[in-house]
Amino acid sequence: MDALSECGRPEMDPSLLPVGANRSILASRKNPSLLRPILAVIMGLLLLGLAVQAVFGPTGHLEMKRLEEENQSLIREREVLESENRQVLGEIESLKTDPAAIEKIAREELGLVREGEFKIVTKPDPQGSPAPAASGNDSAAPSGDQPPQQTP
Repeated sequence: MDALSECGRPEMDPSLLPVGANRSILASRKNPSLLRPILAVIMGLLLLGLAVQAVFGPTGHLEMKRLEEENQSLIREREVLESENRQVLGEIESLKTDPAAIEKIAREELGLVREGEFKIVTKPDPQGSPAPAASGNDSAAPSGDQPPQQTP
């Protein structure tokens, strides 16, 4: 019966090896306890490297999360811009077709008045805010130099 080694394999008699055979192969078979831990460490390091790459690499989990957040942000920005675009297109259409819209822009932005109307300009007070506009008849509005009149 053949003698078994510690790992359950039959031991080879060195005298049975052919002339010129590599005796290091036989030596590695006699001491498998050293080879397995080395392979286990190499495999562990390889798996650790793959795990780090999967999480932190250029196509890893963290980068994918960042890209998803950026994508959502760009989608929200696009929706806001589309809404603003629709609003501006509506204003353009209104200015093309509605005379009241044209008049509103002429009065508010250009300061134009109709014939027979008067534009009242108030001087700002020293703090920089404009003086309150007078209500009632525009032609009888008090100027900034006169004190306001009290009515009994």
